[in-house]
Amino acid sequence: MDVESDTPQRVTVVIEKTKAETWSIGAYLITADGRRDRRALGVFETYKEAAGSLRGAWQSVTL
Repeated sequence: MDVESDTPQRVTVVIEKTKAETWSIGAYLITADGRRDRRALGVFETYKEAAGSLRGAWQSVTL
């Protein structure tokens, strides 16, 4: 099976500290050729708030 280079392969969700000293949850869609497309999912004042939000979102995911 041939996979086109712009076919999404995986998503990575990370908590990152911003230049403004806040915390951002970002999602990266990574394609077969290694390109990353980033989307900001939320900005929080503390790491604990960001982690709590991410945990809540994860717990509500169903398959």
